[in-house]
Amino acid sequence: MGFTTGAKLLADIVDEIAEGLITSTDPETGLNYWSDADTSWNTSNRLEQNAKRALKYENGDELVYITVEAVNSQINSYPGHYSRGLRIVFSASWDDINHIYPSSNQSTYIPFENHNTTVLANLTTLMITYYLWIDHTGFVIMAKPEPTGDNQQQSFMACVEHSKSKEYADGYTNFFCYAVCNIWPELYGGDYAPLNRNRSILRPFAYQWPNGGGNQGAPNPNGNGISFVPMPSYYAFKSIVSNKVYYIKPIIHNIAGQTAAAFQSDMFFMWTENLGLIDGDIISMEGRTTKYLCKGLSSPDSTSRLTYAIKYVA
Repeated sequence: MGFTTGAKLLADIVDEIAEGLITSTDPETGLNYWSDADTSWNTSNRLEQNAKRALKYENGDELVYITVEAVNSQINSYPGHYSRGLRIVFSASWDDINHIYPSSNQSTYIPFENHNTTVLANLTTLMITYYLWIDHTGFVIMAKPEPTGDNQQQSFMACVEHSKSKEYADGYTNFFCYAVCNIWPELYGGDYAPLNRNRSILRPFAYQWPNGGGNQGAPNPNGNGISFVPMPSYYAFKSIVSNKVYYIKPIIHNIAGQTAAAFQSDMFFMWTENLGLIDGDIISMEGRTTKYLCKGLSSPDSTSRLTYAIKYVA
């Protein structure tokens, strides 16, 4: 629980996320809401099967299953894009007999190792530099793979978060998942298997986006279920007069638009380079002990950068 950074195999990062959630407790109640959903989901066999963990979140009437999977089998995730990467799946139940989530689920697949023909990277040996925060509400990670012979390697950011409160009772969970890569923020091929689709946002079980047709490129920063600023000309910045950082927490909506705000994230926000902030800056919240780490990640095959501030101190 807390912040960690380093270089690891994806399977080890998956384990760190799972164990961090399972051992975390709510500081207000002292309760632990996370547990192993299925111990047959583990990272012991990393060559022939995907290293994977299945988690159960149970808090009062709220019961959600969440899996985190290192996908080391090549997937055709979009026309001309073959990949290996990370998959996150939400479901409302679990098949204990077949040891799998049901066909009714919401998922995103994050294809950070891409090639236009055959993926060369092997996730059992590929080292990934990562920045990770875990607490009882979920996790947020930014990561960059080491260079390989693949020609479309991406860095990525992903967040799974449970909000303690919503603006209104909606019948849905308090979770959301946001994921984005630095070259192709999402690669959504409408004709491919649902589990192979790279989506930007999941709002279990209200909607997932993209969810129809083909889409390749940047998500609209305001309008696809998550919004960052009223006018997206720039994100968090430091004032040249007060030296204070001004920011807006991401607003999570219940539809693929920006007119049904449900809650705001507390794990991350976007920031803008060349407006007083640089990679590695620490932002302290006024009146709180909470701090955020600004990270700007390019990737081995692109200078395009992900710029997110992730939780660093509670």
